[in-house]
Amino acid sequence: MADELRTFGIGLETAGVACMWLAVALRAPTVIRSHEQRPLWLAVLGAATAVTLHLQWVNDLVFLVTGPTHLTALARNLFGVLTSAAVLDFVFLAVRGRHTYALYRLAIVVMAVLIFLDMTAESHLPHAVHPVAGPSPSTAYWAVLISVNLGTNIVCATACWWYSRASRDAALRVGLRLFGLSAVFSGTYWLLSVAYIEGRYFWIPSVTPLLLGCYAFVRASAICVPIGIATVLALRRLRILYRLWPLWRDLVDAVPGIHLEIRKRGVIFPRWPGSLDLLLYRTVIEIRDAILHLRAYVPEADLDAIRDAIEHGGSPRTETDPLVTACWLRIARQAKENGVSPLRGDLTAPVLGGTDLPGEIEFLCKVAQADALSRLRRIPVTSTIR
Repeated sequence: MADELRTFGIGLETAGVACMWLAVALRAPTVIRSHEQRPLWLAVLGAATAVTLHLQWVNDLVFLVTGPTHLTALARNLFGVLTSAAVLDFVFLAVRGRHTYALYRLAIVVMAVLIFLDMTAESHLPHAVHPVAGPSPSTAYWAVLISVNLGTNIVCATACWWYSRASRDAALRVGLRLFGLSAVFSGTYWLLSVAYIEGRYFWIPSVTPLLLGCYAFVRASAICVPIGIATVLALRRLRILYRLWPLWRDLVDAVPGIHLEIRKRGVIFPRWPGSLDLLLYRTVIEIRDAILHLRAYVPEADLDAIRDAIEHGGSPRTETDPLVTACWLRIARQAKENGVSPLRGDLTAPVLGGTDLPGEIEFLCKVAQADALSRLRRIPVTSTIR
């Protein structure tokens, strides 16, 4: 059972490391433009390097090139210390709004101590706690390493949890909590290291790869929070555009002047404006312009007749306005197509839904949904404009 758990943990750790490097690569372009996100990126970069050097097959590859050496393990632990400084810098930057450069100076001091303890220790290869012998390279080395990493993770987890509760920024709140959770996994790993040094419990080496794998996945997720939120928002906008597309297409066909179109083989395509936000905004504006234009083709008497027919049909009160709008738009498009002259005079503006853009988008989505209902075509209206 322990061997199976360890094998699964090593596989999870390898997959987590791959995700960390992917996250580092995806976030690199943004980090170049934003110095505020640099500590977070450096923290994940250092963690990815440290966990990569922890993988046995990576060490085997290094040994093939350099021969057996303890420097790989030393580099892994030095990257871990540097990562700890970058993690705390990110947390304090999110909380206090400014960098804490003293953390990096402290990290350099700790790294110098670790290098000194490693170089002055007896001849050794791995940095490990052996099942029977003492820790390698020395107990003092492991005491410094564990104290720094465990202390950092406790501070990080506590600060992330505390300040994420007070943050109003959803992305920052999620990022802090994921970072705090990764610190919990890392802190548990170092606590088990203390327990193994003291008691040599046989089950601990089987659990630690699983903890590092969870740590890698969660920390990679933390750096990708902005990408995740942007993806969710993009999918939401695409869904809205998909719902509005049939209504937009029909209105542009009826009132071509509202749209700067691209015609290809007789089909109208929207000219891509550069972003989904702008495309959605322009789609709403064009639909609204078409509605205002088509209003001149429906007399007030027809609007009253349509509303009476829909209200007597038992439609919910909240759905009445979208149904009425969809119905008279269909009648107006038909009238314009038949060559009916538009009305003149002061025409009451139709209901467009809400006082802001989200409210208007929600209303137009309901209009688009209602426009597809077959029962709207059966509402009897005798137009006085004919």
